[in-house]
Amino acid sequence: MPSTLLGLAIFVICLAPGLAFIVARQRIAPQQTVSALRETAQLVCVSLVADVAVLALFGVLRSVWPEHTPDVGRLVRQPGEYLRESYLSVAWWTVGLLVLATLLTWLAGSGRLRRLVRLPPVAPHESASSAWWLLFQDRPGRRVHLGCVLEDGSYVSGWLASYNTSINETGDRDLTLAAPIRYRAKDAREATELADTSAVVVSARQVALLFVSYQSTAGRAPDRAAPAAPPSAPPPA
Repeated sequence: MPSTLLGLAIFVICLAPGLAFIVARQRIAPQQTVSALRETAQLVCVSLVADVAVLALFGVLRSVWPEHTPDVGRLVRQPGEYLRESYLSVAWWTVGLLVLATLLTWLAGSGRLRRLVRLPPVAPHESASSAWWLLFQDRPGRRVHLGCVLEDGSYVSGWLASYNTSINETGDRDLTLAAPIRYRAKDAREATELADTSAVVVSARQVALLFVSYQSTAGRAPDRAAPAAPPSAPPPA
């Protein structure tokens, strides 16, 4: 562990790639509750791999472009004198390599890096996923439409806009549905479109039954027409 304030600051800054990976991953992957030790280990390991990768790249650049890269050997032998002479070069290269490492881990965490190199996405194991994740997320090229029968017998439907990715299937999660929103009160016979409503938030605690349908978006613009309310979910008598 670093013993000085400067060493501690450098250590924390070098963990930026791992933090970027975790934050990006949280946006697209199921959020599983893990121990502080495991989360810290992931942060440190990802940062270490990214930092080593960009340092290896710097070594290649140093070998082919020595006149425009910092002299690491002299920096180790004469750190004070060399930093006084070339502090701008060292600072810019340090910041640049750190930004590159952070960008790479963010691309990896968000899945964009695999898409850039045209590799198939890696889906989490079912044991580490929620039912929502399995139904909503792994549907490339398709839009998801949801019809929700609520606890009071009412019905609401719309295109899936977002959802809580927590693996803990509790009632504290919610779904966001986008227009066109169709709603049927518990005593009504037909669902009607809410023309002035752009989106609606549905609490998982209120959902009794969830109907999921998919629409392909390949080769054409998505159809905004929403599927009708399923006949298996009639309003209560």
